[in-house]
Amino acid sequence: MEGEIDDIINKTEPSEDELDNFKILVSEWFKYDDSIRKLVIAIKERKNYQRSLNNQIQEFMFKYKYNDLNTQNGRIKAKFKEVPKPINITDIKTRILEFKDLSGSELLEKVFSMDNRPIVEKKTLKRIIPKVSLSLDI
Repeated sequence: MEGEIDDIINKTEPSEDELDNFKILVSEWFKYDDSIRKLVIAIKERKNYQRSLNNQIQEFMFKYKYNDLNTQNGRIKAKFKEVPKPINITDIKTRILEFKDLSGSELLEKVFSMDNRPIVEKKTLKRIIPKVSLSLDI
């Protein structure tokens, strides 16, 4: 262990082989990094296109009241529900200022109460792929 530390301390420059190996590693790293960046961009483009398709499919399914659709590639479930609007930090700040005369649990209760929050429509589209069992029951 002590010999290794002395080698590291006394060694100031890498050998030619180590330098060449390092250059190869760096070039490989750049190649994979560029490849990953291109794939991430391609995934983002495909997700944007899928979101636009989601909206069109949801419109159709809700218009004709198809909640569950069976296909060869799995089931598509469309859900619609009305939920209270999620609270954000600006809502919290304004409510704290609004109820500044309260403190403790009363303040928390007023700030996070569901009574004053508007109701928003939440639509979801989900694909359910059937699970295939690889075990044989004999």
